[in-house]
Amino acid sequence: MTDATWDYVIVGGGSAGTVTATRLAADGRRRVLLLEAGGDQPSPREKTHPLADASRLILRDYNWDYLANLRGSSRLEDLVAAGPEGRARVAEAAAARIPRALWGRFPYQLGKVMGGGSAVNGAIALRGLPRDFAEWVRLGNPEWSWEHVLPYYREIESDPGMPAELHGDGGPVPIRRVAREGLHEIDTAFWNECVALGLPELDDLNGGREAGVGVIPSNAVDGERMDTATTYLSTARHLPNLEIRTGTKVTRVLFEGNRAVGVELLADGELTTVRAGDVVLSAGAVGTPVVLMRSGVAAAGLTESLGVAPVVDLPGVGENLVDHPSVVIWSKPKPGVCTAGLPWRTVASRMSSGFDDDTDIQVGLLNNVESSTVPGFENRLDWPLVVGVSVMLLRPASRGRVFLEDADPHAKPVIELGLGTVEEDVDRLCHGVRKAWSILRSPALADRFEETQFWTDKMVANDRILRSGVRNIMNPGWHAAGSSRMGPASDPMAVVDQEGRVHGTENLRVVDASVFPSMPSVPTNLTTIMLAERIAGSAK
Repeated sequence: MTDATWDYVIVGGGSAGTVTATRLAADGRRRVLLLEAGGDQPSPREKTHPLADASRLILRDYNWDYLANLRGSSRLEDLVAAGPEGRARVAEAAAARIPRALWGRFPYQLGKVMGGGSAVNGAIALRGLPRDFAEWVRLGNPEWSWEHVLPYYREIESDPGMPAELHGDGGPVPIRRVAREGLHEIDTAFWNECVALGLPELDDLNGGREAGVGVIPSNAVDGERMDTATTYLSTARHLPNLEIRTGTKVTRVLFEGNRAVGVELLADGELTTVRAGDVVLSAGAVGTPVVLMRSGVAAAGLTESLGVAPVVDLPGVGENLVDHPSVVIWSKPKPGVCTAGLPWRTVASRMSSGFDDDTDIQVGLLNNVESSTVPGFENRLDWPLVVGVSVMLLRPASRGRVFLEDADPHAKPVIELGLGTVEEDVDRLCHGVRKAWSILRSPALADRFEETQFWTDKMVANDRILRSGVRNIMNPGWHAAGSSRMGPASDPMAVVDQEGRVHGTENLRVVDASVFPSMPSVPTNLTTIMLAERIAGSAK
């Protein structure tokens, strides 16, 4: 069955898709269809709704049930070498292998709900740094320098009281900061220890400066997470030219030659098709390359192995997947020190790990955290509240990938994050853990804790044990990016151009974090919104 024809079909209602749909539908001239595999949010939304609570990550009920291999494997190469006839044998052999620790079965619960990652994340509203965008330029994207993206960061935000030359005060996304005098006692102690290390105090972590300690800007108001469904999409839901469908999974893009003409979708167990003048993929750094692979837009060897008719040979589809590796040191606070429901992430610092002089890590404090919300922590220790010191590598060199072993619409992707596969990443995290440990062990902080999980002074001092601990404890940040990277057509691994247009195709764009040429030095959400704001504006 073929549905009606639309001017734009947008695949994915996450941070990028909701922004893109809102902007394209705003002038009323184009018929826009927004498709989301997960459920919708109520509009208006009560503050008691689970997605409204910015004091916790959402890791169930509104998420994809993906499992990720934290490292890597030869699984893709084996699949391509085996060809279509050997595909099942390769998949069975891979499934039979016993994973080491959580490497092959780490819960990677990306957002599956209207608002996507912005609806389930920690409501951290940090911008990329100027040097991040200098790297995008170096990789062949001159229109994405800091000077080019700053106006769009300003346009999306409402950040009153900040310098007008750097910030906006009329955008859809409210940005708030806890006042310095209102910080929790542990946050203040952490701040002071960072200053004692020689870090400058920054009034604005979004001002473009790198090293320093400051209050984290957040897209939460009075404890309520302000995601893109609540901010952007709520202003467009009433438009007669915008239709929103949830519970609808797009399986592939339909082509006539190399021109995208619609999508195939799965809803209520039935496959149907929708025609479109333009197709925009905003399914995220896992979902977007999977749709492209099922559509014949991928490496020729992979599409052949999957039995998919080829449209264009793009070997970069699914490659270059990146996430921020981090190590969290958890401690049990003394009675009365922490309170459930208070802001849990208000102070962070960017500093050099000491590996070299580069500002290469973010050390942040996770305060007032309910242990039941921490992945892998629930039921492990009888600690109802915990405090964490997080060490996040800002610009990891390690890369992973995402791919399919079966083109069936129900088949789950294989996600290999590749964390720590470049040894320098592990070296930098080891140095960073030592620096974070020195902060944690200072009397101002240590006196507020009863005990610390796993780590001891002797472990941190021993190079071999420290390295083993870091390699086995590092986790991703659920900041998946880069798997359909932006770059010129002369770059054999580039998938889209600077406007998100898929190389070798017509009427097909990608607008989400998968197009990031390299990882920003911050959580990805605000940069994803900025990117969508900019590309949607040029697409109109």
